[in-house]
Amino acid sequence: MVLGNEGNGISERIQNHCAHKISIPQFGGKSTESLNVATATAIFLNEIKRRV
Repeated sequence: MVLGNEGNGISERIQNHCAHKISIPQFGGKSTESLNVATATAIFLNEIKRRV
C-alpha cells in the first residue's frame, strides 16, 4: 500500500509501479481539498475491515 501526501500525492514514477489506484470519494455540500494521510489511512483500513 502506498499513500500520498496532502500536497503532491504520489509521484508519477511511483504510481507507475502500483497495480491499482484508488481514491476516497467525498460527498456533501462542503468539499475538502484533501485529507491528511492518517485520516485517509483510517478510512481505507476501515473499509477493508468492513468488506472482509
